[in-house]
Amino acid sequence: MTHTWKISFGEAGAKTIHTGNDSYYFFQEAISMASEPAAVYDLAVTFQDTGEIFDFLDFTQQDVSDMLEVDPSTLSRWRKEDKKLNKILTKSILDMDQVIAKGIRIFGSEELLSQWLQSENISLGDQKPATLMKNPYGIARVDEAMEAMSWGAIL
Repeated sequence: MTHTWKISFGEAGAKTIHTGNDSYYFFQEAISMASEPAAVYDLAVTFQDTGEIFDFLDFTQQDVSDMLEVDPSTLSRWRKEDKKLNKILTKSILDMDQVIAKGIRIFGSEELLSQWLQSENISLGDQKPATLMKNPYGIARVDEAMEAMSWGAIL
């Protein structure tokens, strides 16, 4: 996940520092097609576009339904209508995508990341990271765990 910090160094003015990486995995093309950085804030992915990311996380229809907070029957309708998701759901999905991209960089492959995501993790309360990613707060916890691992902490 990307963080932007504005730091003031006295009268010399403020300096903006970006941390993290804006890299995406499943939505890299959609993000790069945004004409300018601010255009990403208006991006809304369609429900059909989410298939790959949910398959990668091994989410069932019930898992997707829980994550999007809708009835499972609504998902079928959204699939048929190619429904655009609202900005909040789009942001959660893009956050998940950034965490996946970071995980692939850290673990070196989709397969190794997938194994880690599907394994219970003591530092995450004996929960599977993929399970935590059904919740925006859980996405942040998984991101923090991977960030710690990238700096040498064993999780």
